[in-house]
Amino acid sequence: MSEHGGKRSTTWEISSSWNHGKTKTVRILIALEAQIMAYARRLDAEHGLLHGNSGDEKENILNAIAKYIGYKNQHYHANQYSKTLDISTRPWDELRRFRGMVQNEPAKLGLKGD
Repeated sequence: MSEHGGKRSTTWEISSSWNHGKTKTVRILIALEAQIMAYARRLDAEHGLLHGNSGDEKENILNAIAKYIGYKNQHYHANQYSKTLDISTRPWDELRRFRGMVQNEPAKLGLKGD
């Protein structure tokens, strides 16, 4: 009879959607839940990119792209085709084009920060 619980070599790590790490359960008023969660997400996002906070839009977008690539690299699962994340492949084409446009032609996207 085999054991059915516990971590195995094929078990994937479960990661949090929060940037700052571990979380804990707290009690809050139900009526304020949405506002409190929105505020917590803004704090966790650091740059406030999606909330229109002041700052250099171009740099915020480039930082967000770099963080996304870092996240994907950290959570990449090696397979028979590739041991490491390769962002030069076709699925990454549009993100690379977007990053290039933000870096070299931000005015075309209506961005500030040039």
